[in-house]
Amino acid sequence: MKTMQDTNDGFKIAEKDLELRGSGDFFGTRQHGLPELKIANLFEDMPILKLVQALAIKIEQEDPKLELEKNQPLKKMVDKKFTNHTMELVKSI
Repeated sequence: MKTMQDTNDGFKIAEKDLELRGSGDFFGTRQHGLPELKIANLFEDMPILKLVQALAIKIEQEDPKLELEKNQPLKKMVDKKFTNHTMELVKSI
């Protein structure tokens, strides 16, 4: 409520709302938004998250299909994670 009294900036209000209520459950019925981060806090860890984002963009530009030898461990992790999410979605239908 304090934020609502202090500003009419929708971005600041939304930021505070996200901070207070969390990012929501990506596939569930809770508030929609960003998926819950299990290893990072969206507000406290923003510098490292931006660094990781830049690295991910660089990898995607250089090797979009993750075919290079140096990216094989990453490809395995992505494939495993994608397979797990796909199976969870199928089970929920």
